Amino acid sequence: MRWYFAGLAALCCLAAAPAGAAPPAVAGEYDTPLGRVRVAGDGTTFTGTLVAPRGACRFKAGEPVLKGTLLDDSLAGQVRLCLTGCADAEAWAGAVLLVGPKALSGAAHVKKGCAAPALGKNGGLAFTRAPPAGARPTAPKPPSGQARAQAREILRDGAAWLAEGNFEKARKRFQDAIALDGRIPEAFNGVGVTFRMRNDLGSALGWYKKALAVDPDFGDAYYNMACVYALQGQPELALRYLQIAAMNGYATAEGIDEDPDLESLRDEPAYRALVKARM
Repeated sequence: MRWYFAGLAALCCLAAAPAGAAPPAVAGEYDTPLGRVRVAGDGTTFTGTLVAPRGACRFKAGEPVLKGTLLDDSLAGQVRLCLTGCADAEAWAGAVLLVGPKALSGAAHVKKGCAAPALGKNGGLAFTRAPPAGARPTAPKPPSGQARAQAREILRDGAAWLAEGNFEKARKRFQDAIALDGRIPEAFNGVGVTFRMRNDLGSALGWYKKALAVDPDFGDAYYNMACVYALQGQPELALRYLQIAAMNGYATAEGIDEDPDLESLRDEPAYRALVKARM
């Protein structure tokens, strides 16, 4: 488990995964760094096709740029990206995208030495749901500079309570920070950590997902989600998020192998291959 300000020892606990939930809606049109993309599928396997290209990548309308499979609310597969700084002009990059009501938010990984203009500095990537035809897009009013500064101060206060083990006071301060500035992923992550430390894994997972929706470049969310899924006995989901965390530099082989939250993954071949590749 990762906290932005300071690491805390994890408590080992097993919780049941929620059952009977309806699969998330994936199909639709999205505004992306590649342009407008139409995503369609059969409920399990999905493909994204460019409708209106734009941005740095000169792909053509009608060309595929996304392919993945859905498990729970996680879409794992590949995203087509143009590259700079290396011999390859483009590549299908491994990606994990969380399916939310407003966006597919996650990260992709390109090979060492290459850069992808469509990705954030840590590999973050968001496909934002396009508004219905004729609808006027609306954006929330950004907080004032004073509100942002106050939110950051409250965030530090929450971190201090967290370090002292007072999770309820820490949670309250993190939520106060979010009320002032809802764009701070560390605050959402912090709320998740307070629930994790009380062994409420379902609530923790929900807040980690919110951190990722706010900022797909916030790496700790991927790692923390992997830990929760491992504790819940969902190895495939855990490995999806652990892989993207490790490949994009959010976790080292030593740190992964020493984390008790990931104990249930130790015998998985994909886990061993991941750790070996990071050494």
